[in-house]
Amino acid sequence: MIAATTVSTAAQETCGGIYTVQRGDSLSLIADKLYKDVGQWTAIYRNNIDIIPSPDSIRVGQSYRMPCIDGLPTGLKGGTVIDKTSVAAPRITAAAAPVTAQDELAQRQREAEERGKGVDVRLLAGDDFRPFTNRLQMSSGMITDLVNRAFVADDSTGKHKFYWINDRSVHLDPMLSDGMVDLAFPWKKPQCAEGDTASICTDYVYSEPMFEMLVVLFTAKGRPVTFNSEADLAGMRVCSPLGHDAGSRQGGASYLTKAGARLQQPVTAEECFERLVSGAADAVAMNEFTGRVVLKDMGLSAQVELMLRRPLAIEGLHVVAHKSNPRAEALIGAFDAGLAEMRESGEYLSVIDTHMSSIWAGL
Repeated sequence: MIAATTVSTAAQETCGGIYTVQRGDSLSLIADKLYKDVGQWTAIYRNNIDIIPSPDSIRVGQSYRMPCIDGLPTGLKGGTVIDKTSVAAPRITAAAAPVTAQDELAQRQREAEERGKGVDVRLLAGDDFRPFTNRLQMSSGMITDLVNRAFVADDSTGKHKFYWINDRSVHLDPMLSDGMVDLAFPWKKPQCAEGDTASICTDYVYSEPMFEMLVVLFTAKGRPVTFNSEADLAGMRVCSPLGHDAGSRQGGASYLTKAGARLQQPVTAEECFERLVSGAADAVAMNEFTGRVVLKDMGLSAQVELMLRRPLAIEGLHVVAHKSNPRAEALIGAFDAGLAEMRESGEYLSVIDTHMSSIWAGL
């Protein structure tokens, strides 16, 4: 009897696993070290969003789950064991059929439907938009309260969960665009011209407005500015914090730039008001309520005045989804349905009245 034998050597290694943050680490550095690709920081963040408070705020000693991506990283504790055979019998396979865009979309829709079974809708906000979103305020702020109640009113999406990241510059891209979260709020809806190819106009789905507010210029007492028409903005040094998008009726903060203003965009509202009182800016463009709250906390209310007689814009606050999420339209539709139900029942006005009374009392 002749027996056929195969000679092979098996090697074992692991892929993925647990990584403990070292001094000097950042998500980008960890991605470069483990995946040889700094762009994979988003994968690390997405995999550990429950324990990482912000992409730029990781703590030494924390342990993060590293996903296995293209066979990396190897050698970490808790990784998945991969069996490799040094000599393998050749295989002949039929050529794979090309994957079409329709195939990819269908697969993403199937994955989204599977994710939707028992998985929370992930809602993203930041503490930096008082009095509308802030965890230290009643119900985490007026807009947070409305969003929560709207999803309770229309429970077709299942459970929902809030995530808080104070760096608003990462909310839309990459957090929404990469699918780390499903919805972000509150954002303004730009009025885009027909044929506008800007990402903010083409890539996002917006809800109905939850609340409308005045966007005004704040100026330093004793240093008034003239603002009788849009032409007066030309040459004016206007500070508008990132993510606040003052004057978005014409497409975001670019409205001020198009009008000829010398736009300044630091990260926080506090920085804008510091520039205003020091003389580094002529005016601050911001919604009336956030500006008032920040000024009160900074103790600068007596040094700053509002130009209420001529607002920059009347803007609505929206929930937004990215079109790359196959559930985008359904989630925004569910939110709009819940909001409409609240308006019809009177719950909406009750929530607004309760919060506005508290806001004005605090000012």
